[in-house]
Amino acid sequence: MKRNFLFLLIFGLIIFSHGSVYSLDDLDEIYNNIEKMAKKNTPASYTVELVNSKFDEALEELPEDILTGKGAPKVKIQFSKGVGVKIIIENIKSEYASLFSMYEEYFKFSGISKVQNPVEFKQIIDSNKASFYEENDEFIVIQAWDPESDVKDENYALFSLDKSKWVIMKAVYYLDGTPFVQAENSYKFFGNYYMPYRIELIYLTEDSSDVFLFRDYNFSQ
Repeated sequence: MKRNFLFLLIFGLIIFSHGSVYSLDDLDEIYNNIEKMAKKNTPASYTVELVNSKFDEALEELPEDILTGKGAPKVKIQFSKGVGVKIIIENIKSEYASLFSMYEEYFKFSGISKVQNPVEFKQIIDSNKASFYEENDEFIVIQAWDPESDVKDENYALFSLDKSKWVIMKAVYYLDGTPFVQAENSYKFFGNYYMPYRIELIYLTEDSSDVFLFRDYNFSQ
């Protein structure tokens, strides 16, 4: 598990690398589609509870002296367009609220924030580091390399963008040409907003996975 988390940290801030099939104008059009749908389907900000079995175990082990007594501790995502995501723990003393902040990389790794917060995708396009991989009736797939590497080698990621809602449904990360971890994102409508309700991170080389569930959205305009 520790090795997988290190891989997530390496790739969590990944940006797309230049390719030759789609032109920059084509990629700008992809961005425009993402931005249009994000305006329609993602609020300016929201909070939501993030549920995971490992979180449950860790929350039960929190020492009593850091609890506020105002309710059971809960892990929450705070999201704002232009800012991104922050993970906090509610109902514990403020100086400990960011104890789970390392899991923000999981959320970024899944690709969800790249389309909910389109400025992140725009920065990628403007840097001329986007590569078209393939397309079918439902998806456009983008290939990405580690921005710290000088070469486009066998360590890369594939992001599958749904062409109707323009969200990233799947992200697959490769190490030495072999897929080692995959994020599968599930969405549905909550009121007027098309939001994630489940992320599954599948560790392909270990035949194990982590599931993160989103509960009790609170939206703001």
